[in-house]
Amino acid sequence: MLSTSAWRPFPRYMAEPETIEDDGAVTPYEHDLILRYAIVGIFVILATAALYQTRVIALPITAGMIFGLVLGPLVDWLVRHGVPQHLAAAAIVILGIVALLAAITVLAVPIAAWSDQFPAMLAALRAKLSGVFAFMEEFKKAAASLSGKEGVELNVSQGNPLVDIAMSSSAAAGGLLIFVATVYFWLATRRHLKARALRLCLGHSARRSAGSFFQEIETRVARYFGLVTLINLAMGLLTMAIAWLAGLPFPVFWGALAFLLNYLAFIGPIIVAIMLFAAALLTAPLLISAIWPAAVYYVMHLVEGNAVTPVFVGRGLTISPFLIFIAFIFWLWLWGPVGAVLSTPIVLVGLVAQEEFSRYRRAQAEEAGAEAEAAGNAA
Repeated sequence: MLSTSAWRPFPRYMAEPETIEDDGAVTPYEHDLILRYAIVGIFVILATAALYQTRVIALPITAGMIFGLVLGPLVDWLVRHGVPQHLAAAAIVILGIVALLAAITVLAVPIAAWSDQFPAMLAALRAKLSGVFAFMEEFKKAAASLSGKEGVELNVSQGNPLVDIAMSSSAAAGGLLIFVATVYFWLATRRHLKARALRLCLGHSARRSAGSFFQEIETRVARYFGLVTLINLAMGLLTMAIAWLAGLPFPVFWGALAFLLNYLAFIGPIIVAIMLFAAALLTAPLLISAIWPAAVYYVMHLVEGNAVTPVFVGRGLTISPFLIFIAFIFWLWLWGPVGAVLSTPIVLVGLVAQEEFSRYRRAQAEEAGAEAEAAGNAA
């Protein structure tokens, strides 16, 4: 007797091949992978919440550790020349405090003068950009009529910006004290901390990978901050020359402002350009003559950011611009401007950790393969 599929003349009537039914069960490997990613996600959320809630303490401690990584090679150089480690750390910290006090002393008069002229700068902006403000007012009214919300006002503070700083002076002083103490204790005890961390690693390969991790972090972060500081110093000197040519008072103030705010990626140079434009409006007879200092500065910033920094920083410290932007936004939201400055070093530490962990996993796999091959040859 023929089977039921033998006499069917058309393929569409042929019996379909049997398929293995998927019962939808999750394999043990997939189950472990799901749990692993879920645990990582929960840890990231909890860590973000903890860092936000403890930012008064966590921010200066993290900043102190980053600066400790930067200054660590200098302390090692002093130790190699016979200076005790605690004394070398104290000397570096005291030298940094003296440099900070000297900078404050030099810039105190320009900062006070420009803070007094801040309302005049806003008045000049309103007077010479009245057409732009009128257009913004019309646009605001049109947007309010479309959204059905009336009474929305655009307020520009005319107060002294130093008032807000004075209100949080106690918190800033406490954070600065924690920062200085963290830098000192990190520099004074970093070798002991590294030795104890290496003792926790089981196995020679794990200790070697951890030691390489610490060394790479110090090397990369110190190199990054050193090169960026030199580039920012050059930008500060060029900005000081622009302010002098434009006839702005206190060119040293503008150079210091450009030097400091150039650490703040993306928005720092924009702030400097806007302030240069506002200051030039006080003395410039025409609007076009007030634009050139800010325009020249921003063109220099574009050249620095797209040509100079990538060449001098090099491929070893090159990070994806998208990753830098995401880290900048995240740490700016979490910790403010100081967090934005620390965003790139934090990303560098994370990338070094990931590279060293991948290298450690490859070494473990190679050792396991060699042991299996040796066992096979022995058999």
